Amino acid sequence: MSPLDFIKKVEEPVKESPKVDVKPVAEKKSPVQPEKTVQNIMVHSELDSMLLDRVKSQPKTLDEIDAEVVSKPKEGRNRLSLPQELEPYMKKYAFCWIFKRKQSIDEACDQLHYKLTNRTYFPELPDHIFSARGIIEYGDNVLAFRPMAIEIEMRKAPGLESLNRIKARTSAHEGDPNFYIPKGEEDEKVVGV
Repeated sequence: MSPLDFIKKVEEPVKESPKVDVKPVAEKKSPVQPEKTVQNIMVHSELDSMLLDRVKSQPKTLDEIDAEVVSKPKEGRNRLSLPQELEPYMKKYAFCWIFKRKQSIDEACDQLHYKLTNRTYFPELPDHIFSARGIIEYGDNVLAFRPMAIEIEMRKAPGLESLNRIKARTSAHEGDPNFYIPKGEEDEKVVGV
C-alpha cells in the first residue's frame, strides 16, 4: 500500500450514519461541599512565632492605635539597675551589664578587664542574687565588674588620645611653603587663617 492510497481513501465521501435521539442524562445532585482550603505550613523559630503572635494581638487599624489609652508606666527601679546588695561595693568597683553572648563576654573580659561577678568574689551576698551558674545575671545580661582605678583610666583613655592628636596637628603646618602667614600691617586685619 502506497501513501497515495491512504489519501484516496480519505477523499471518499463520508457516509451519513442514522440519526439517534440523544436525551440529556439527569445529573445526580450531591450535597454541596465547601472547597477545602489549603494552608501553607511554615516552620518558625521561637522568636519568629513570638513576633507573629505579637503582631496578631496588636490593634488592626491606625484609628484603634490613636484611640488607645496609655497608662503610666509602673514606678520602680530600672530592670538593669544593680542589685541593692552591691551598693557597698560601688566605690571600690565599677559594675557593668554584658550581653550574654560569647563574643561580648570575651571582649569585656579580655580587652576591657572585666570579671564576671560570682560567689567566689562576693561570698557574703545572699544566694537569691546568683543564678544556678553562680553568677549574677538578668535575662540576656551578665553582671561584670572591674576595679575603679582601671575604670577611671579606661574612661580617660579616649580623651587623652584625642588631646594627643590635636597637639600633634598644631605644628603640622610649620615649614609648609603653601601656608599663609600675614606680615606687617596685615597682622591686625587678619582674624584667622
